[in-house]
Amino acid sequence: MKKIILFVLMLLSCSIAEEYTNMKSPEVSDCTYGEGCIQITFSSEMEREITEQAFSCLCNDEAASGTFIWYEKKMCFYPEAGIKDKSRYQVEVGTRAEDRYGNSLREVFSYIFSTVRKEEEFFVQKMNISDGDMVSDLMQLIEITFSSPVEQASFYQGFGISPHIPGAISFNGNSVLFAPLEKLDWNSTYTVTLKKSISDSYGNRLQSDYAVTFATPQESDNSLKKICIKNGAELVSGGTVNRNIEKDISLVLTYSGAADSKTIKKPVSVSPVLDYTADWNIGHTCCTISFKKPLPYKALLELTAGEGKQYLLYVDGERSRPLEVQEIRFYQDYSSGESEVLEYGSGIVFETGSHACFEFLLSAGNNGEILAADAYGAVDVAVSRGNLTIDIEHLETGQREPGSLFIRLFCSITAGTIQTPVIISVNGMLQDSDGNTLEKDYVLRINAL
Repeated sequence: MKKIILFVLMLLSCSIAEEYTNMKSPEVSDCTYGEGCIQITFSSEMEREITEQAFSCLCNDEAASGTFIWYEKKMCFYPEAGIKDKSRYQVEVGTRAEDRYGNSLREVFSYIFSTVRKEEEFFVQKMNISDGDMVSDLMQLIEITFSSPVEQASFYQGFGISPHIPGAISFNGNSVLFAPLEKLDWNSTYTVTLKKSISDSYGNRLQSDYAVTFATPQESDNSLKKICIKNGAELVSGGTVNRNIEKDISLVLTYSGAADSKTIKKPVSVSPVLDYTADWNIGHTCCTISFKKPLPYKALLELTAGEGKQYLLYVDGERSRPLEVQEIRFYQDYSSGESEVLEYGSGIVFETGSHACFEFLLSAGNNGEILAADAYGAVDVAVSRGNLTIDIEHLETGQREPGSLFIRLFCSITAGTIQTPVIISVNGMLQDSDGNTLEKDYVLRINAL
């Protein structure tokens, strides 16, 4: 009996000793590929199902599916499509993988290999700047196109520009773009260097260092000389208010030399903010500014251009003055020349006759006119109730004097027997020949007695 107990104790102690000696985390001791499979060898026997779940394989950044075959500590993965030529593989085994003792993989295992043939060179196909170029744009972008997609980490380590300029690097397929965050210096020489350590995503490296040297020109005098109203006078900067500005104004900016890229992109700033278009000449020495919408009447604009020059513009030009109803007169018989001014809420006796006239007097720009076609439908006389009738026969438009326009609405009237309100109105969309309108609808209410 004692011998049996002793034997059992020996077995237990051996089992505990084995468990104790196998508490060490497993590792990947080798990884190779060939003959249509990827072979991963572990330092100990693994729990196969869990390890397979922790395994992943990407072929050209797409997940590759396949089957597993085990040989003791070696796991063989056979991709369904086999091992493709000219492809990049990324193999990974996560820490969820366990050996048969329950120990997890110590760290994530990652293995990258490429099936691109050695003779397929990786090289610079083109660059938007050539050796010896003179670059006038002080925010010049540098674009490099390689023969295949570049491995980003190697590019960051192998790219340089001297003297150093901070910039942002972006990748797009085979191309890399460097955008300076600060201006280059005038009259300077810069060298862009690509070290041969730069590789493509398949692991192929440049055959040698690559360098391009370019220069910037002497600083030119490209200051703002003047701003003129197109076909008009020169604007005055400083605190002086430039008046007689029209709503459809165009400005012409003239520079002493070619404007830089920042000025070309935004030649002026306007407060309040207004959208405009900028039309440059070929040499970028002259720019025409046209506003996309008419400028508001009696608006004071602050325009900044050049080296902080400020211009004040007041929109009060004659061609921009909006229409305004000054008064409305009523003639019982227009041929008599006698009239009375109608006021809101006033009472008037309408007599039966065929020669009545409502005359609308409006202020406008000196050269403004109102066409009869625009007046029809814009002016109206309406009786809201009762047996008074006012029938519009025809209308006339014209100019009394510069800046004063009229619309005459000729009517025939049948007098009523009861008091009734009469509404006389001018639609705010009424416009003159310069496109100016009323600022709002005009409505006058009187009482027919």
